[in-house]
Amino acid sequence: MNFGRIRASSAAVSNQVLKDLAAACWPGVEILAERPLTGDAGTRSYVRLRLRGTQAPATALAMLFSADGSARAPEEGDGPPQSELPFVNMQRFLREHEVPVPEIYWVAESEGCLLLEDLGDLPLAQAAEKAEDSEREVLMKQAVSLLAKLATADSRAKSACFALEQTYGADAIARELQITATHGLGHAQGVGIRPAGADPELESALAALGKRLEKQPLGLMHRDYHAWNLHIDPTDQLRVIDFQDATRGPLLYDLASLLTDRDTDRFVNPELESDLLVYWHEEMGRCGQHPYPDGNELREAYFVAVAYRTLRVIGRFGVLALELEKPGYFERYAPRMAQQTMRALDNLGEEELADLLFQRSPIFS
Repeated sequence: MNFGRIRASSAAVSNQVLKDLAAACWPGVEILAERPLTGDAGTRSYVRLRLRGTQAPATALAMLFSADGSARAPEEGDGPPQSELPFVNMQRFLREHEVPVPEIYWVAESEGCLLLEDLGDLPLAQAAEKAEDSEREVLMKQAVSLLAKLATADSRAKSACFALEQTYGADAIARELQITATHGLGHAQGVGIRPAGADPELESALAALGKRLEKQPLGLMHRDYHAWNLHIDPTDQLRVIDFQDATRGPLLYDLASLLTDRDTDRFVNPELESDLLVYWHEEMGRCGQHPYPDGNELREAYFVAVAYRTLRVIGRFGVLALELEKPGYFERYAPRMAQQTMRALDNLGEEELADLLFQRSPIFS
């Protein structure tokens, strides 16, 4: 999940509007059933449409979003609106670079709706958790191969892409770590939102971690490349979703997201993680890039990305709890993310930051 836009979703489309849009896309189509899908913490919602018509697929997804123009806003909220929906722009770019994404059937921005290809109900996370070890490795390697293709697409750009016009750099990195201190640790300690500067020792240590991430090579960054945003379609092809907030950023951030998300420890153990890190290096080479020729440097950079990304997510869970009154994400997932943080810091030999976190909240035990 991506928490860049801190606002509640106001997406809503009437049944009649869905019927009208479906009829415009597939003349003569009938909507037999509508089923809302379980949402996440984002600002979009989805409805599965069961269809009947000679030109229509059996099912399609309606992606619903606010029609107030906010869907065109840059992810970090800075700068003027984009010239088209970022989802549409990014989908076109990824298809041009052979990254498998859902087809867009119809764009109705003024109605707050896109009609999309239905990829089914099998996320990679679910498939990997149920798979035998050998099959699980194959699935995860497929995800890593796709990631390498996505990450290097910026070097092979064939057309304009909003993601390439912005960079997840020093300012964004520092801002997210500040949110970790004010909201993540504030909520973990039960004190609410802490003012910036309230814990200078911790904030200094977090900033030092951010400086290490800033130095990493850049590539195209999905921002939310985890096993719930990769779906296995009915033809058994792995497909990428939720890519609208992509940007240029640290190359290893997405790999850290894939291998150390909120529940990844159920199907990625440290041995598989190490193998997949090596495999990522090999796949990047096949895509023409060798950002980390030294294995030790690669491993260190990876765990810097893991530590940063897990702390960022803890901060954003704090935002959900303290600003949007959604504490469930923090309660359910923050302790598991904190375990990944501490494991990464241990691999880095970062005792100072680990001790500071341990002293401030039992989730870092």
